[in-house]
Amino acid sequence: MRDNPERMPEIVDAFEQDGQFFGVISISNGGEIKKLRFGVSQDGYRALRRVMQLRPFDKMPGLQQRYFFTGSVSGYSDSCKIHVRVEQGKDAGGMLIKAPIELAANLMWFFELKDFSEAAHLPEIK
Repeated sequence: MRDNPERMPEIVDAFEQDGQFFGVISISNGGEIKKLRFGVSQDGYRALRRVMQLRPFDKMPGLQQRYFFTGSVSGYSDSCKIHVRVEQGKDAGGMLIKAPIELAANLMWFFELKDFSEAAHLPEIK
């Protein structure tokens, strides 16, 4: 299971709507869990979709995978690599994914979020 559930934002979704791109993150703070939508570039959207297509364990259809940003980023330039923890049942492993620096910065912001009031400007997904 997760090393530290309070610290790792879960990457829940990435979608396009009316020509704009969004990601959805689930974060826990003090026992409260919220899913928040945030805007991303098209490259950020593609990176999030790559994350959500990772299947490092059993590739059998229907098995649930969960994806968490660990707070680790390497290679600070136009693009970098983000470390993602993938969970399937009791199995877990880490993978590096190429991503635009803006997406890495957004994910790090969620990772470091101390209070939901700091994210009050972001729409909550119910």
